[in-house]
Amino acid sequence: MAPPSTSTPTPTQRRPFSPLRCIGIILLTVIIIFGLVILILWLAVRPHRPVYAVENGTVHNFNLTNDNHLTADFNFTLKAYNPNKRVSIFYASVEAQLYFGNEQIAFATWPAAFHQPVKNVTYLPLFLPAKDVTLYGDTTRDFKNERSAGKVDLVIKINARVRFKMGSWRSRYRKLRVICTPTDYYSSKGFKEAKCDTDL
Repeated sequence: MAPPSTSTPTPTQRRPFSPLRCIGIILLTVIIIFGLVILILWLAVRPHRPVYAVENGTVHNFNLTNDNHLTADFNFTLKAYNPNKRVSIFYASVEAQLYFGNEQIAFATWPAAFHQPVKNVTYLPLFLPAKDVTLYGDTTRDFKNERSAGKVDLVIKINARVRFKMGSWRSRYRKLRVICTPTDYYSSKGFKEAKCDTDL
């Protein structure tokens, strides 16, 4: 009877130490920890969207010619409210456009960047001049009809670059879009305040 055969188990081969793999693991760990810190900080702070409203508006030097050219100085006051308790807002740039229907009739930019503290209300004067703007299609007729009726429905669109700030922490710049639909009255009723929709 032949003796049972014995086999020597092959020892498990270990992978050689790789410095690149070690560095990759360390970098991945740092990125995960940094991301968790940012997430926890964001959840703890929970910045709220700013709130906007158009409080008043006037029109001066109005002239609409027979060949559909509009000249007028539109003046509005935009109320900006920062509802956050810990987060302030930095505005890098602000652009405002004035529309009647689908046609842009005026454009302006805010002259300088500014900072809005926490729980702060800032009033931004918007001067939107229309200089010899050509109205197309039925826009002239609709504009004249609404003005004769005592009010003109206008839309203000605002684009801004903003970022949030809390202590030494600053968010990346984000694009802020604000749409306001004020109605400018030419009658004795005055101007009707309008709230704005915000997209951030």
